[in-house]
Amino acid sequence: MAAIAAAALLALAAATAGAGCGAQDGGAPQVSPALAGSPAAQAELRPLLSRFANGARAERVALEPELLAFRGRHASDDLARVATVHLAWIALERGDLRRAEALAAEVEAAGRSAVGDLARVIRGAALRRAGKPRPAFGVLRPLVSKMVDAYVRALLNEEVTAAAMEAGAWTQAIELMSVWLREADDDRRAAVRAQIGAQLREVPIDHLVRALRDGRATGEVVSPEVDLRSLVAERLAIVARERRDVALAKELLDRADAALGTQRDAIFELAAGAGAARVEPPTVGLLLSTRTAASRRRGVEIATGVAHGLGLLRPGSDARLVSRDDGGEGSVDEALSSLTAEGAAVLIAGSDREQATEAAKFARTHAIPVLLVHPPEPAALDGAFVFVVGEEPARSIEVLAAALAERGAKPVALVGGDADVQKDAAPATAGAAGAATAGATGAAPAGAAGAAGAAGAAPLAEHGIALALPCDGTFDARALRPPAIRGVVLAGDARCADQALRAAPRSVTIALAFEAAVAPPPGSLVATAGIFPLLAAPSGALPPQGAGDPRATPASGAAAALAAWLATHPSPPSFWAALGRDAGVLAWAGVQRLPKTGTEDPAEVKARRLAAASAMSTATAELWTTAAGGFGGRRVLPRVIGYRESGKAR
Repeated sequence: MAAIAAAALLALAAATAGAGCGAQDGGAPQVSPALAGSPAAQAELRPLLSRFANGARAERVALEPELLAFRGRHASDDLARVATVHLAWIALERGDLRRAEALAAEVEAAGRSAVGDLARVIRGAALRRAGKPRPAFGVLRPLVSKMVDAYVRALLNEEVTAAAMEAGAWTQAIELMSVWLREADDDRRAAVRAQIGAQLREVPIDHLVRALRDGRATGEVVSPEVDLRSLVAERLAIVARERRDVALAKELLDRADAALGTQRDAIFELAAGAGAARVEPPTVGLLLSTRTAASRRRGVEIATGVAHGLGLLRPGSDARLVSRDDGGEGSVDEALSSLTAEGAAVLIAGSDREQATEAAKFARTHAIPVLLVHPPEPAALDGAFVFVVGEEPARSIEVLAAALAERGAKPVALVGGDADVQKDAAPATAGAAGAATAGATGAAPAGAAGAAGAAGAAPLAEHGIALALPCDGTFDARALRPPAIRGVVLAGDARCADQALRAAPRSVTIALAFEAAVAPPPGSLVATAGIFPLLAAPSGALPPQGAGDPRATPASGAAAALAAWLATHPSPPSFWAALGRDAGVLAWAGVQRLPKTGTEDPAEVKARRLAAASAMSTATAELWTTAAGGFGGRRVLPRVIGYRESGKAR
C-alpha cells in the first residue's frame, strides 16, 4: 500500500493537461502537474521512492548516494526535483537543517506543484526543529489534509502538531491531533496514539476540558481507534483521579462516559464520593475567582502569597496546596467540594465579597475552616469555622481621605477602586468635619466591625471625597483639574495609579491606598497595615501615624521579610499577595500538627477540621498585614490601618 502511495508524485507526471492550470473558482491557484518526466527516468525513480516510503530513518539516509546519482544523470528532467526534495528530507533526518531548507527552497522556487508542497513540508519541519515553531506552523498549517502520499502526510501531521504544541497554540494542536490520528495508516495508528497520548500530558487541563465540552476532540468518526476523544478522556480521567477532582469526574461521566474505557469505574467511584469527608495531611485548599478582571488579578497575587506563606518555595516543605477556580460551568460550592475531596483540611477563599460570602456559607454547612481574604457580607460572619484575614479596600481609603482633609488637602478625588468602592464614593457635601476628626489620629482600628464591609461603615463620600473617577480605560488628565482638587487617593492597581500620577497637578497631595502598587512620590501619604507595604523606606520618610502598637514588627523585621520575598519574586508583594501570605501562614498553623495519615472516616474528619480551626484561632505568628500575632481566639484578624508620609514635599 505504501509503495503504491509513494508513486503518487510520479503519477502526477503522467496526468493529462485536463487537470488544469491557473485558478479555480474564487481565484485560488491550483497545484500544477508539471512533472513530465521521461519514461526512463520514471522507471528508475519509482523503486527509489518505494524504498524511501517503506524504509526506516537509516534506510532513507542510505538512499542519498542513489538519489544524488539519479539527479546527476537526469539534471534536465523535471523528476530531478523529486530527487532533490527527497535529498532535503534526508538532510532533515540527519539534522542538517540549513541544507534541508536550502534544497527545499530550490524546489519551491520552481513553482507550485505537488513536489513544491512536499518541499514546503520539509522547510516547515526544518523551521520547527530549528526552534522556530510559529513560522513553522504558518508554513505547515495550510497543507493539512492536502498531501496525497501517506508517508508525506505522516511527516506533515507529526510536524504541524509539534509546531502547534511548541507555539502554545493548544486549541489548534488538539484539532491537529484529531486529523493526525484519523489520517494515520492502520499499521502506524497505535504508534501515533502513543505519541499523541504523550503530547496530551503537556496540554493545559483547561484546554482539554474545553475541547471535551465543545466537541473538538470528537473527530468525524467515532471508532475508538481513530477518535481523539478517548485519549482526551483518558488524560482527564488520570488528572481527576490524581487531584481527586469530583467536579471533573462528574463532567467526564456526563460528556464522555463511553470514551472512558478502563478508567470508567474509578471515575464513577470518584464522582459518587462527592459528598464523602476526607482529610489528607497536610493539605490546604485555595479557591480563586475568574469572575472579573480584578478578581483574576487578585487571585494570581493571592496564590503567590499563599505559596510563600506555606513555604512551598523552600526545599523540604511538607505543605500541600490544591487549588480550583470558580469559573467555567462550575460554582463556588462545587469547587470547594472538589477541594475537600482532595483532602483539604483548611480552605482559603474570597478574592471578592461575593465569593467570600458563598465560601462562608460553605464553611458553616460543611464544618470546615475557611480563611477569607476578603470580608464577606456582615451576616455571613457567624460560625466557628469562618475566619476573616482580609480587609475591605474602603478602609484604607477612609483613613487616607481623612488624613488629606486634616492637612487641608481637600476637596479629595478618588481614582480607581472596585465597583463597591466607587459606589460608596458618590460625592456628598456633608461629613467633612467627621472626616477631619477621623484623620486626626492617623489610624483607624479594624476589627469585627471594620472587616464587616463597607455596608457597616459610612459611605466614602462622608469622608470628604468630592469626585470619584473610574480607571477602567485611558485616564483623562483633565478630570482632576476643574473641581480644584487638592488631594487624590489612588485606589486602583499599579496601571491605574501610574496614569493618575502622571495626570495629577503638582499642587495636589497624593495618597496611595492598599492596591496602588507603585513607588510613592515624595510627600505622599501611604496606607499602612502591620509592616505593609514592604518597601524600602524613602529618605526622610516619617513612621506610620497613630499606630503605636508594641507588637509591631520592627523595621529590621520588615527588611528581613522583604529580603525573603525578593529572593524568589521580582518585586515587593502587593496587598493581596501579603494577605495571601498571612492566610498561608495561618492555614499552615491549622494543618501542620494534624495526623500524618489520611482519613475518610467521618468522625475523624470532623475532629481534624475542628482541631485545625482551633489551632488557627489561637496561633501566633509574625504577620505582614497586621501588628497582631493572630486571631487571638476570635474569628476576625485585628488590624490597625494607618498611614505614613513619604519623604518631603512632592
